[in-house]
Amino acid sequence: MLPVSPIGRYMEADSVVHSLDARTKSVCVLLAIVACLSIGSAWSLAMVVAFFFLAVASAGTRLTAAIGSVRLALFLVAVAAIFNFLFWRPDGVGEAAGAARSFVLTPRPRLEGLSHGVLVGLRLVLMVSFVNLFLLSTPPSECGEAVGYFVRPLRRIARSVAVVPLVVMIALRFIPLVVAEGNRILAAQRSRGMSSGRKLAGRVRELKALVVPLFRSVLRRADELSVALDVRCFDPYKFQRSAFGRRLGWGDASALACSACVLGLVRLVG
Repeated sequence: MLPVSPIGRYMEADSVVHSLDARTKSVCVLLAIVACLSIGSAWSLAMVVAFFFLAVASAGTRLTAAIGSVRLALFLVAVAAIFNFLFWRPDGVGEAAGAARSFVLTPRPRLEGLSHGVLVGLRLVLMVSFVNLFLLSTPPSECGEAVGYFVRPLRRIARSVAVVPLVVMIALRFIPLVVAEGNRILAAQRSRGMSSGRKLAGRVRELKALVVPLFRSVLRRADELSVALDVRCFDPYKFQRSAFGRRLGWGDASALACSACVLGLVRLVG
């Protein structure tokens, strides 16, 4: 069976993070991503990890669910560590072009590159985990409305930005549906006698029998969705009114202040 996708999978709960406004959570996620990109030492990494654990505890979810996929996290760290171990260069800006030309031909293993690669991999894992935690605690409809709130000032420049919230909401809803449809097709193919085994050739044969029916099903769902939007007289150049009408409170201000403080400390420590 295909793994259950952690992206777009909203988990309803009664927690502090779930009660925050989607606009607040989106800004906090952006600040957290900038903090992850600013990590340069063990102290700054420890601060971002502590902030992530605090967010997970406030959301009332499991750590494995917030990370999404432990295998994917380990894979990202391993790939970043291996590539930096083989090809990382502590050169200046002027020697970057020469290093790029010799990237594939002259690997030079360095222990400093290994530690740098692990740090880069942990940055990627933290960024993906923050985004996944945002999606776990925010319904797709509210995610779309948060995006629409931030792109609304651009409507005088491009009228087509009004369709961006709908695209975001449909994309977040489609990912779990595609995974469920893939599992259904895979079970149907196996019930017809298809056996893959554990070898690479068997997995490729299984994937070949899965891709064509899955694409057909996804295109059929997309066509049905477009017909439904046309029947409801959907206007892609008109912003839809919010169905929630939330107002920012003290909890939202506290979350923004906490995220800004973490970013400031990470930038200060380096």
